[in-house]
Amino acid sequence: MADNRAQAEYWNSPITEPWVRLQERLDAFFAPLAEAGIAAAQPASGEHALDIGCGCGATVLALAQRVGTGGHVNGVDISSQMLERARSRVAEARLSNVTLTLADASTYPVPTASLDLVFSRLGVMFFADPVAAFKHIHVGLKSSGRMVFVCIRSPGENPFSMTAVQAARSVLPADALPVPSPEDPGMFSFADPARVQRILGAAGFRDIRMTPLDVSFRIPGPAADAAAFSLEFGPLPRVLAGVSQEMRAEVTKAVADAYRRLEGPDGIELSGAFWIVEARR
Repeated sequence: MADNRAQAEYWNSPITEPWVRLQERLDAFFAPLAEAGIAAAQPASGEHALDIGCGCGATVLALAQRVGTGGHVNGVDISSQMLERARSRVAEARLSNVTLTLADASTYPVPTASLDLVFSRLGVMFFADPVAAFKHIHVGLKSSGRMVFVCIRSPGENPFSMTAVQAARSVLPADALPVPSPEDPGMFSFADPARVQRILGAAGFRDIRMTPLDVSFRIPGPAADAAAFSLEFGPLPRVLAGVSQEMRAEVTKAVADAYRRLEGPDGIELSGAFWIVEARR
């Protein structure tokens, strides 16, 4: 199976720092996705769940509350920085029904048929070999188990992530932001429902259902502050790390100008389009 070393290196680099520093703001930003995904998953008291790509722990905390002290949640992530923040939050909440593991979910040794639920909020689109990864995850589910995850739809449906990228592309060198293949790991790799059905079916899942979820995100203004926030996430930090201060200022201005055209009294509103994917063991 192809390994995920590139993803591990990326998520353990300085690029991860804003995800920890701005954890509270990001939790609020992505709350609609977590709430919709968990509502679809319907975690019940006493269940055992695996949270893939749990990050700083927002979904782990929510799942732990739902499964109660008779259940258990194992949060797995490849980012040591984010997992450290999750550990501190679990300790603050004094939860005894949570385990947090620094690991690659595609190879993490989950005991066979031990899980009622596998859950993820935007954490499963980055596997180098998704069929092999989901086969491995499939083995961990009980015969009655289920998987629910939230993933993003196509770039054209997602101004929340693409407005800043397109603005930056207008001033960066032509090859600075390459367009990945639909088969490459990445944010939009599960946009095509046929591809998701093919991957999960090949991994052994059944009763696969994909429900569209449309969300309106708000980034507080002014536009310059919103631009600075956007440049800390997505593909842009990696690109900007290698450019001059003059070019970075140019990109920031281009993004701020794009946001200024969208700015309203409550900030910049940007739509996002996602799938809630449900499947049975």
